[in-house]
Amino acid sequence: MSETLYRKYRPKNFAEVIGQAHIVRTLSNSVKNGRIGQAYLFTGPRGTGKTSIARILAKTINCEALQNGQPCEKCASCKIIDSKKSLDIIEIDAASHTGVDNIRELRETVALANASLKYKVYIIDEVHMLSTGAFNALLKTLEEPPSHVVFILATTEIHKVPETILSRCQRFDFERLPIQSIIAKMELIAKAEKVTIEKEALEMIAISAEGGMRDAESLLGQIISLEDKNITVAEVEELLGTADSGRIAEVATALLKKDSAGAIAKINKLFEDGFDLQVFNKSLINYLRQLMLLKIDPKLKKYFSFEVPEEQIEVMLVLSANAELAAMLDAINFFLDAQGKISASVLPQLPLEIAIIKATHTFPAPLVAKNIPYNLSSGKPNAVKHESQSMNKETNNKQDEKIIQDTKNISEAEISQDPELDHQQNQTANISLDMGDVKSNWKKLLIDIRPFNHSLSVLLSNCQPIKLVGAEITLATPYDFYREKLTEHKNKLTVEEVFSKILKAHIRISIVQDKALIIKKQDAVAVAEKPSEQDSLLDSALQIMGGKVVE
Repeated sequence: MSETLYRKYRPKNFAEVIGQAHIVRTLSNSVKNGRIGQAYLFTGPRGTGKTSIARILAKTINCEALQNGQPCEKCASCKIIDSKKSLDIIEIDAASHTGVDNIRELRETVALANASLKYKVYIIDEVHMLSTGAFNALLKTLEEPPSHVVFILATTEIHKVPETILSRCQRFDFERLPIQSIIAKMELIAKAEKVTIEKEALEMIAISAEGGMRDAESLLGQIISLEDKNITVAEVEELLGTADSGRIAEVATALLKKDSAGAIAKINKLFEDGFDLQVFNKSLINYLRQLMLLKIDPKLKKYFSFEVPEEQIEVMLVLSANAELAAMLDAINFFLDAQGKISASVLPQLPLEIAIIKATHTFPAPLVAKNIPYNLSSGKPNAVKHESQSMNKETNNKQDEKIIQDTKNISEAEISQDPELDHQQNQTANISLDMGDVKSNWKKLLIDIRPFNHSLSVLLSNCQPIKLVGAEITLATPYDFYREKLTEHKNKLTVEEVFSKILKAHIRISIVQDKALIIKKQDAVAVAEKPSEQDSLLDSALQIMGGKVVE
């Protein structure tokens, strides 16, 4: 059986390690100076070299002829460790040895003399998987291990390791590998395997690995298994199910240049070519995120250097400098919203097309905003004056003027289908309200709102208009329950729409609680029949819910 690439090309000494220079230098110097710790903790993302460096450290501290902090690879100790036959190098997978009994067994063997090496080394991988009892059992051994024993713990989830364990170890944080380092290592592997692979294809593999060398080597192994000695970008695209960075950059560029037709054409071409649009959209969102960070501060590129080649970052810097930050944020939000809709859509490309249109056009507020006020009788958006209609056209470029005019025409076309609404809108600006108008039309509101929501009519019958400021009417209700129900967005919107139609003016309402209204209401009732606040609430609840008292 052929050996997997990540095992076949695993580094054998510190000099062969890709990346993690700070860790390699520290460990190499400590061994060279004879300062070997009793317990080490390696933490970081998967595939970044934690286990490999643990094995190299185990071999280095046991080497009989160290050469400038590096194992000689020739002595008996190095050879027996390389052959994986040493009884003194014990690797434990904590994921399958989580119990306290496993650690107690380890404690019993720790005190035993070494078989052949100078140090007995315990490498515990995924140490965060140990149970609480197992961690407690390990504590004493870590604190005072025998002088011939070294512990190396490795984890991808450092937050799950107890502080008591952390305090007893020398901690080393592994970083995601830069994309250039991954590409360089894969080029060496491809050369050793006598395979030719395009540079762009290597970049795609490195990006998909997300900074993990092992993941990159696994992907490269899958591609090499195709038995093709000349690997192209198309083959890598087919295997990964995603487009190369060039296509992603093209769509992002079209978005930021407001070229909706070009971006939509590219999306449909990807769909026709069989690409997974969910995978592509995820890559596009990540690309827009990178542009956003570069726009904020070019120094932030260090947070995605493991994903993007340096020459591509230079191109992205130019693109981000010529784009508006607000446009990037809007595009990211639109495509995030589309991500969850692609798989459920009848046409997978449709959510992306809608996101492109939203990202590249400027619409009047009623056409794109959520919770739009609607005319209850016609079901159409209310006519409102938009900032876009009052913009100074002399300060905008021709493209923006065309977009604004197009969307204005759409809005006016829809509004013109409702003559009554047109008349109401035209009259709104010329009508001045007073409290007399509000109170005289209050009973009409209670009647007209019933067809839309009977419960609202009951709620409003226990309210009184108490103040009018501009176009805002303040209603007072004696109970907090009523105030909460009336301030719900849907209910508040319904009241405003119906009352606006009655008053022939666009009004808003606000609701306040006034317990004094309870007393005023009770004054109108005979003392003998005066209901309590609880009874009044009960009666109102029965009216709202349509219930009745059962004896």
